[in-house]
Amino acid sequence: MTNGLFKLAELGENNEALEEIRQLEQKLTDQMGSTISLIAYESEDDNN
Repeated sequence: MTNGLFKLAELGENNEALEEIRQLEQKLTDQMGSTISLIAYESEDDNN
């Protein structure tokens, strides 16, 4: 990641990743006492 450009990560087909994000959102919501929503981004210049 060199230029800081990001796009939303397409996770629609990755049920395992989505479930992990949901679990972390719930954990953080419980800790913070207010609703936490996480957004997944990926680098646009990622050459992997």
